[in-house]
Amino acid sequence: MTTGQRKVRHQRGSRTHGWGTSGQHRGSGMRGGFGRAGRYRHKRSRLIRTKEYSDMRYAGKKGFISVAQKQRRERAINLIQLTGLIAALTRENRLKTENNMPMVDLQELGYAKLLGTGSISQAVRVKVGRCSESALRKLKEAGGDAMTEKTSEN
Repeated sequence: MTTGQRKVRHQRGSRTHGWGTSGQHRGSGMRGGFGRAGRYRHKRSRLIRTKEYSDMRYAGKKGFISVAQKQRRERAINLIQLTGLIAALTRENRLKTENNMPMVDLQELGYAKLLGTGSISQAVRVKVGRCSESALRKLKEAGGDAMTEKTSEN
């Protein structure tokens, strides 16, 4: 369509360009917001329907994580997982021994806490920041020990 035949050319001088009362088709109100506004609410069907919007990276995140939660987040490991970790370290020849007892430094591996879910059958010495009472008891029953900064309840 040539420029001269377009509706906008004929509406020069008109305040509303054929959209009635002033304010119609102005700003972002008619389209439901600028950009990605309303993708979870009134534009949800477009999010589902079109390929551009269906990419979940586009959908983004909802909510926020407070600074206090980020600081509290720490990795924990259970005794049942510790058994598998000892087997993996043995296969890779990375398991240290101390007084003929296997020694695992969980702090070095990125774990902050040892929890007591599961059981352990072999004697092992564990170095960890914190350890639950049940984990410490089960380690001692197996003949091992835990070197901790402090012992805690879960």
